[in-house]
Amino acid sequence: MIISFLSMKKMNVSKITFAFYIILVLIILVDIYFVIKTNNNTKVSNPNASICNIKYQPSVKKYSNYPNFCINKNKIYKGVIETSYGNIYFNLYPKAAPLAVNNFVFLAKSGFYNNVLFLRIIKGFMIQTGDPTDTGAGGPGYTFKDQINAVSLGIPPILIKAYVKKGYTYDSTVKSIPANTPGIIAMANSGPNTNGSQFFITVAKESQLNGLYTVFGKVTSGMSVVQKIDSVPVDKKNHHRPLSDIYMKKVTILN
Repeated sequence: MIISFLSMKKMNVSKITFAFYIILVLIILVDIYFVIKTNNNTKVSNPNASICNIKYQPSVKKYSNYPNFCINKNKIYKGVIETSYGNIYFNLYPKAAPLAVNNFVFLAKSGFYNNVLFLRIIKGFMIQTGDPTDTGAGGPGYTFKDQINAVSLGIPPILIKAYVKKGYTYDSTVKSIPANTPGIIAMANSGPNTNGSQFFITVAKESQLNGLYTVFGKVTSGMSVVQKIDSVPVDKKNHHRPLSDIYMKKVTILN
């Protein structure tokens, strides 16, 4: 009886020990589950974790909506346009035109501007690119509004009224950059609030652009490349189209 009792006691202890380890394992598994769930919820609750992760999409040349706003308005963005004639370095200024800068950064990072032609050159005035269809009428699939502070640009009130009648709207919250030097980067458009992907770089001082085009950047180095592109022969009867192909090989945001 004594031996039998001791055997039973040992068996009970073994069962209790086994049950203890089972419970411990279950507790650990539950803890792991809640840790994973908490981390997943944290990722989902942070919108920038997904909407601002700009993926390289070289084959996508059309989008249905303006991109999510993901830039830092207080930051000057630096970049380079690699062309078949050399490199053009630039700065982008969100305080001057946050929508245009956000748009440009998105399109550049997504690969939209890769291997796109300079489709229009007006001698001594500007060089234009950014149309993936190379027709002059193409864009990213959406448009966005102008951001121009006409008053800060010193545009006479009578001229502002005339522009407003044509449909232009002005924004007093931005700090517009005047088109008073060569190397100004601005959105090309087909009228008020029709910005898309096309942009141009000025070759000379062009103050008559003020109030009509959203300026969002400046060339910091490589104006000799801009001038070289400007010197290419064009067909004036065909919207000043260059007679030889000049490509943006790639646009890279450097910071």
